[in-house]
Amino acid sequence: MINHMPVVELLSHYGIQKATMGNLAEAVGCTRQTLYNRFKTKDRVRDWALLEFMREVNETAIAVLDNAPADAALDAILEAFERWGGDHVAMVRSSPHGVDILEGGMQLIASKTETPIDRFEQRLEKFIGSRHLSPTPAETTMVLVMAAKGVFVSCADAKDYSKKMEAVVKALLGAVQSA
Repeated sequence: MINHMPVVELLSHYGIQKATMGNLAEAVGCTRQTLYNRFKTKDRVRDWALLEFMREVNETAIAVLDNAPADAALDAILEAFERWGGDHVAMVRSSPHGVDILEGGMQLIASKTETPIDRFEQRLEKFIGSRHLSPTPAETTMVLVMAAKGVFVSCADAKDYSKKMEAVVKALLGAVQSA
């Protein structure tokens, strides 16, 4: 089993152009031949690592929603977005090729009919609907996810992300919670 995180971290620091299969193999603790046998190319290693990273990020956010106490719906949504975006602002902002990782991930999922993000969106919509947080759960989910993406690319750090997402969530869902 090869761990995807060392690949993502290596690529965020060195970029896909400078990283070699030898660098990638060393990072994950296997041989170059193992990577070639499994993935064939460096681009395929990158694509696999990015998809696994996105899957893990989305599953972590979903777990927050799945384990949310009944009386803490807004807190759960905020925490889910912390896991979904806030935890990763530093990698994108402080790594020399962090933006490349973000762009690579977006390009990769643009060609897919179903993405790891879809699962998070579906679970968030179900959560919002089941907690009666909005009369239009699908539209509210779309706005939250789009806002989170915009907040992500505009934030300097995780704290800034958290503060801005709290404002978005409260603006969209706070009135329902206080009613």
